[in-house]
Amino acid sequence: MFLPRILIPAALLALLSMPAAAASFDCAKASTPFEHAICDMPELSAADDRLAKSFATATGGLTKESVVLMRADQRNWLDFAQRACTDDAQPMTSGRYAEAGGSCLVATFNTRSAALEQSRMIDGHRFFIKAVYGARPDPNEADNPDSYWKVASHELVMPQLDADDPLAEAFNRYVVEMAANQSDILSLAGGGDIGDLDPSSDTSVKLAVKELGGSNRITMEVSTYWYGHGAAHGNWSVSYLHYLADQDRGLVASDIFAGDDWAGTLVDAAWAELQAEHGEWLQVETADDIAEIVVEPDRWDLSNDHGLVIQFEPYEVSAYAYGAPTITIDWDKLDAIKAETQDEVRYGW
Repeated sequence: MFLPRILIPAALLALLSMPAAAASFDCAKASTPFEHAICDMPELSAADDRLAKSFATATGGLTKESVVLMRADQRNWLDFAQRACTDDAQPMTSGRYAEAGGSCLVATFNTRSAALEQSRMIDGHRFFIKAVYGARPDPNEADNPDSYWKVASHELVMPQLDADDPLAEAFNRYVVEMAANQSDILSLAGGGDIGDLDPSSDTSVKLAVKELGGSNRITMEVSTYWYGHGAAHGNWSVSYLHYLADQDRGLVASDIFAGDDWAGTLVDAAWAELQAEHGEWLQVETADDIAEIVVEPDRWDLSNDHGLVIQFEPYEVSAYAYGAPTITIDWDKLDAIKAETQDEVRYGW
């Protein structure tokens, strides 16, 4: 059993007295298969260089306390990276990475860089990321030398506010609570057992700040991915979390719509728009088929000034290959069910 520790990108590994990687260390002194892979594979060397720059930028301007947290996350990621691309979820101690392992490392490095690049200023607020990673050997694939799925990987990435004030404390708590509803891996950050994670599937949950609606609303996009080893394809989803700072809570439908039959009006409008935008691809037949979906605030993207964007998931209204379609309903068409608080929520007044 291993509990993921937490890592720092190439350029800062030396600060932690850990083996450095890529351009951040002397390749003549490379000793582990992991270090040799970074030095020997040009694409991985480039990914490591990006990682070093991404981490340096991600930690720039943060408070000391947040830098400490991000360094801990980076150590965790480094431990994960050395396990995720092997056959047994253990760091390689001899030999060299095969081509497939090298490609896995490149993807793992670039995915981490993309996460780090979410640590930035947005409309005057400094956000950084908190992440948890884990890797487990898949017992069902252990005896298959040709298996592509010998290791199950799990990741969770979420935003946090870098400030010592009530807003940051409340927002960060809310995000952690919502993330815990999306993934079991968060328990590892509190000393949980990695053995509780599914060894036969890969999961990814990413919460990213999408929009600040004025000074009161913080909207996050939630992207999830799940792949069961051996399946024809994975499954994924997109949804939203809307945090209302003045009330320290998530958005509810009554913040946007009002009236005895607001739900029916919204469903009818959504059904008409769905047919207009995606008619020939639909695999649903009536408004009842989408009634429970379109009234949920986690399907609402409020960032479009012209209309309410409603997000559907793969398979819900069309074939998997069609993806996760959206519709946009003009706000004017929903004016009859407009709540008094709608503008306040949308624009953050």
